[in-house]
Amino acid sequence: MANEHILKEVKDGVATVTLNRPEKLNAFSGTMAADLYASFAEYDKDDDVRVI
Repeated sequence: MANEHILKEVKDGVATVTLNRPEKLNAFSGTMAADLYASFAEYDKDDDVRVI
């Protein structure tokens, strides 16, 4: 699922999830929470990811 407010990158076994909502001064939203949870679930299934 693509979301412009959650940026994801995996490098050398490290998954970096960046919350990116500068137009709202990075205020956290319910949609961002759902996307963050989905990212954790996605990376939990990926054996190449060692840390988030």
